[in-house]
Amino acid sequence: MRGSIRRVAFVGDVEVAVSEELRGLGFRVEQIESDSIVRAARELVRMRPTLVHARKNHLKVGLVAHLLNIPFVVQAGTRDVNGLTARAARMAERTLCGGASIREGLLVLGAPASSTVVVRGLLETKDLAGHAVFEPMADSKTRWVVSASPCDGADRGHSDLLLAFASIARTRPEPRLLLAGAGIDSRSLMEQIEHSGLHGRAFVHHTTIDHLPGLFTRAAAVVAPSRTPNQPDAVPEALALGAPVVATAVGMHSTWVREGRTGFLVPPRSPGSLAARLVQVLDDAQLAHRVGQAAMRDAHEHQRPSNVALSLTRCWSGTARPPPSPFAGMYLPPSRHRAVNA
Repeated sequence: MRGSIRRVAFVGDVEVAVSEELRGLGFRVEQIESDSIVRAARELVRMRPTLVHARKNHLKVGLVAHLLNIPFVVQAGTRDVNGLTARAARMAERTLCGGASIREGLLVLGAPASSTVVVRGLLETKDLAGHAVFEPMADSKTRWVVSASPCDGADRGHSDLLLAFASIARTRPEPRLLLAGAGIDSRSLMEQIEHSGLHGRAFVHHTTIDHLPGLFTRAAAVVAPSRTPNQPDAVPEALALGAPVVATAVGMHSTWVREGRTGFLVPPRSPGSLAARLVQVLDDAQLAHRVGQAAMRDAHEHQRPSNVALSLTRCWSGTARPPPSPFAGMYLPPSRHRAVNA
């Protein structure tokens, strides 16, 4: 059994309960210091781990792991959305993000989409602690439908959401729609709002990742209208904050949302289905509250140590490899000419 335990060099804090669960799954976690590149290199040479998992000092640790040819995994939170982490992600086998908004922020900065993934169990409380407030939402009497994704292409599904909201707005004057994002399609979406007669009812506004907690906690409904599985919306964050979510059944949305229990799923490119679900959520406050509370409990379940350890194990099993054997020299047999002369 001892020989099957794989050693993982962990940079940053790790919960004792998670470490114990990982030990039971075949991984022994050992924390190392990474204040300097030299110290990190000395620790890794001494330890000879099967992989390095970094929660901080991503670029320093990534450089050392790359030089020593050790698999490298980045774990990024809200405060790690910066250029240094994005550069480290380009050297890493995997970059693990607790939420889709964190992943989106790193992709904008140049992180590779193929190796940057969302792991719900890694979404921490501090990732949902943004205090920025979108001023129009400060009025508690106004009910807001919120979609938080960049306005950078038709596959984001904003046009479908505008059509769905336009059909709702004819009979329900109270709700307002906020497309919380920015991008090359912002102007065309604002023109579509004007042509749909939604002036003063629907808004396109640039927001930051610090705005998301305030947006989701005040929203009457959060919509994830993406048309493609390659561009998931910020569903894990909304679920963790207890917001009622209506999402398209594409990609990871279908995994994150349990239909009818923690949220609602609708077909992509279907404004009619989206409008019907939005009406149900907006008109039935008890249903929205019940679904939101169930979503919050489900998010807490994903953050249990056993589930976090299982998620990390799945990632590590696909990236870890045995450390190389120490160099033992080269054997050169005597040549035939020398053997004859002897």
